[in-house]
Amino acid sequence: MRHAKRATGKMKVVWNVVSALSVGIGIWATHFVAVLAFQPGFHFGFDMGLTTLSLAISVLLCGGGIAMAVHGTNRFDRILGGATIGVGISVMHYTGMAALLLEGEIAWQSGAVTVSILAGIVLASAAVVVGFDGNARRSLAGAGLLTAAICAMHFTAMAAADFSACTALAGASEMNSGLLSLVIALTSLMVLAAAFGSLLLDEVDRRHTMREAVRQAADAQRLAEVNDRLSLALTHMGQGLALFDSEGTLLLHNTRLLELLDLPKSTNAVGERLDALLCRSLEARGMDAVAAKAKAEEIAASYALMSEQVGGDIVQQLSDGRAYRVRSNKAGRGAWIATVEDISASRRDAAAIAHMAHHDSLTGLPNRARYNQVLDGALEAALASGDKLAVVALDLDRFKDINDSFGHAAGDQVLRALADQINGGLKDGEMVARLGGDEFAAVKPFTTMAALRDFLDRLDQAVNGRVRYGESMLMVGGSIGVAIYPDDGRDRSKLLNNADLALYRAKAELDQRICYYEQEMDEAARERRAVAKDLWTAIETEGFHLAYQVQKSVTTGRTTGYEVLLRWNRPGHGPMSPADFIPIAEECGAIGAIGAWVLSAACREAAAWPEPHKIAVNVSGLQLAQFELVDMVKHVLDQTGLAPHRLELEVTETAIIADRKRALAVLSNIKALGVSIAIDDFGTGYSSLDTLRSFPFDKIKLDRSFMPEVEHDEQAKAIIRAILALGKSLSVPVLAEGVETSAQLDVLRAEGCTEAQGFLLGRPGVIDWDGMRRSA
Repeated sequence: MRHAKRATGKMKVVWNVVSALSVGIGIWATHFVAVLAFQPGFHFGFDMGLTTLSLAISVLLCGGGIAMAVHGTNRFDRILGGATIGVGISVMHYTGMAALLLEGEIAWQSGAVTVSILAGIVLASAAVVVGFDGNARRSLAGAGLLTAAICAMHFTAMAAADFSACTALAGASEMNSGLLSLVIALTSLMVLAAAFGSLLLDEVDRRHTMREAVRQAADAQRLAEVNDRLSLALTHMGQGLALFDSEGTLLLHNTRLLELLDLPKSTNAVGERLDALLCRSLEARGMDAVAAKAKAEEIAASYALMSEQVGGDIVQQLSDGRAYRVRSNKAGRGAWIATVEDISASRRDAAAIAHMAHHDSLTGLPNRARYNQVLDGALEAALASGDKLAVVALDLDRFKDINDSFGHAAGDQVLRALADQINGGLKDGEMVARLGGDEFAAVKPFTTMAALRDFLDRLDQAVNGRVRYGESMLMVGGSIGVAIYPDDGRDRSKLLNNADLALYRAKAELDQRICYYEQEMDEAARERRAVAKDLWTAIETEGFHLAYQVQKSVTTGRTTGYEVLLRWNRPGHGPMSPADFIPIAEECGAIGAIGAWVLSAACREAAAWPEPHKIAVNVSGLQLAQFELVDMVKHVLDQTGLAPHRLELEVTETAIIADRKRALAVLSNIKALGVSIAIDDFGTGYSSLDTLRSFPFDKIKLDRSFMPEVEHDEQAKAIIRAILALGKSLSVPVLAEGVETSAQLDVLRAEGCTEAQGFLLGRPGVIDWDGMRRSA
């Protein structure tokens, strides 16, 4: 069927007939082979006329259905053709059944007969639709559906036949079953052999014709492709291409060459000499004829000389700023090929990349790498001339607040505006660079302090003021630190470090925005580094020890717990206050290890006490910002065996405010372990009521700064009264720190304070459970 569809003319009819014979005889052979295998219990014969008629019906009806499908134009035609084949299967079957010679009549079940006819029609239609178009897999699927149509129709129809009333017909001529089988088999094989033979011959001829046609088409296509590719390559080359003979006459060129020479695309330049072509190009750019001719001859001579040698390339700079790279190569027999490339953009890109490598992308100021180069050069010049050189460190104040409040876009706008203001006030020899974030640095060679002060005043004015962002006016400011060569250092590293030290002091001072480096700053920095080194040594050697300050009930005087205090005898220096070394520990990163040691040592000692008193341990803001604190507390409690309700962690509101959400999450997880949480130093700093509302603290510790004035200052007494009332309303006990006199304790007792600690109740020391206390 598929061959019939592809064929034309007579071959279409031939293939239609071949397919009709194939399927018709196939159906007929299937039916009679199956009937020969049927054993109703008696012998029957075949009417030769009806048997032959059934074969003709099968071939003709199936051929008609195939013709409908082959000559049809849409799917409906194929469905109708398949249905006709299905009808042919049914008509052939019931005609073949009528060819049986027997006594009596076959009884038919009408329902099964209907089902058999419909099964043949539906499955045959599906077979034609599926197998008619498509690949080999769909052809096999169509063949399977056609087989199913034949078998379904036949066996359903046979099941519908009732032979109970039939017997052998006496005197009827009986065709030999074996002979009929042989006739069927030979007929089928002959038709199928003819079909496959025709298919093979057709395929051989078709493939031969196709190969010859494909070969000729491929040759023609290759030739066309070569021409097209050559033309395409010449047309779309990024460079101009020119082929000259040994006399310098142009033999071949592309359109790009004319564009680069500023000549019209319609210009026919083939046959022109190089000097004449260049002269036309120069005249097109506005040069007068005489000058253009002289210049063209000069350029042509240089190109000819280069082509006579091994070739090479030169860069031709044009008057309008463009730059061309011309490459020349020998092509044999004296001919040479030249390519012309516009490198103006690449040169601009290279300049831009070089600028980006040495300048800040946001502000356009020089970056750290460029600053270091300039500073090194300025130091060499100062060494040679004997002049002085100022190295300036500049840092913006409150820049983080701008980013947090208005977003990073506002911060970027501030940096750009300040960079413009700074650049606008610079003079020869001065440079300001952005090193990163809101950090800037400057270099100023000078001979008089007046010149340096003028430069610093201009910087100060540029970075202190207002910057508009949308509808808002943003207040900005900056701090400046200055180190001077050679007084404050002779190399870049030393000068930058000393300028930073001066900057730190400027940021710490309330009344100064510009600070000069002083020797004491370096000494203080060295001392801090030495303390940091000793702290790490103390961590490794367990050079710390703990002291305990008692906490008592104000009303009963009963001991309620002890606050754990860290003590350190610095080797070679003696006792050092935690107020002095804790900030350094936080700067150098030692606070985490120190806090872990304090918590572990305090819990281990408290677990061994004969009295189950509570201990209070301070937690730094850096520890509170880490979720690992929760695991550490749990591990220490498990390791030491201290009951969680005996441990109280003290945190300041300042530590919470640094990262409120994270801090409260950490505290919630610790509180879930059964550990108490106290807010320390309440009444100073933020003292936000929202903090008390956001977290269920177990204790409020009243800061010691109120105690010295509580006896005679009504305002201090009123503040204490308010805090105590707040604690009472929240059902949170209040502990007063720094109680040193009986009068102070009486005031607390009268105002309803819960607990107190201070020198009056006991100095910090090592607990002697025999009743003795040694001073720490």
